[in-house]
Amino acid sequence: MIPDSYLIAGGAGFIGNHLVRKLLSYNNVTNIKVVDNFATGSTKNLSDLKEDSRLNIINCDITTDMPEMSTSDVIIHLAAIANPIQYEEDPISTLLVNSRGNENLLRIAKESKSSYFYFSSSEVYGNHNPMFQKGLKEGTVSHFVLNQKRSPYFVGKAFGEELVRNICTKEKINYLIIRPFNVYGSKMDRNAGYGRVIPNFITWAREKQSLQIHGDGTQVRAFCYIDDFIDAVISVLEHPNPPKRLVNIGNPESISILRLADRINKILNNHVPHIFTDRYEFEPKYRIPNIERISNWSGWKPKIKLKEGLRKTIESFEVDEEYGNI
Repeated sequence: MIPDSYLIAGGAGFIGNHLVRKLLSYNNVTNIKVVDNFATGSTKNLSDLKEDSRLNIINCDITTDMPEMSTSDVIIHLAAIANPIQYEEDPISTLLVNSRGNENLLRIAKESKSSYFYFSSSEVYGNHNPMFQKGLKEGTVSHFVLNQKRSPYFVGKAFGEELVRNICTKEKINYLIIRPFNVYGSKMDRNAGYGRVIPNFITWAREKQSLQIHGDGTQVRAFCYIDDFIDAVISVLEHPNPPKRLVNIGNPESISILRLADRINKILNNHVPHIFTDRYEFEPKYRIPNIERISNWSGWKPKIKLKEGLRKTIESFEVDEEYGNI
């Protein structure tokens, strides 16, 4: 059985609102406090849930002094500026949400004796050009290139991981660090620009425009559908004693960006040729997860293949006209 009460920072974002919905489907869940400043999330993501008395939405920036919070079994740090366009424009907030904001939430976890879940990013692996036969493992060495536009995001996440490890170890807080790999699905931001490849491609293909591909499109990625991702989070909530304090969550099914573009065009019957632009200078060539750790621990494995997930996401575009960010 999953725990009864939660404080979720960033709960109005893409992953956050899906997690809130899933948690509210359990009868034993008594209280969910969503803390969000709506810098990237949207009130519309949770508007249909406002009548549920178990949900309390608090407009608050976790990097400032937070109000007093009642005790929660689990604190989940999902707050982030995860889109490259946004964190290049606001690098300081990108760093602070993983440092000062992280510290504020950890203080609450210590005071309330809560378990702590920190959502990091696959970006902390850095730039790995050689293909890892079985994907990037949690122990794979990170290859950072500092002093670039992407630095505030992955440096912030890496610092956040170290802060969580050290404070939680010192204060004896039960914790888990999660590294998501390219989660996609309904309620993603379709106006996010570079960094949200699936909603971008779907938007352009629906409008019968050219899909814009950075570089030659040989970059290889793996995409995890949101329902699978949320099921993975639930599976670790159901297993409170992780063998390790760090875990990848993703779908190891890989595809090149060029093949992804062709697949989306085929589904949407778009025949306009692609446009190839300059490749982002430090963009990783490969980013595929190894998920042996979570599979061996909780038994979770993704169920939704990319083809099905793309169709579900495209269908959601027909229904939802407004999307929130992570």
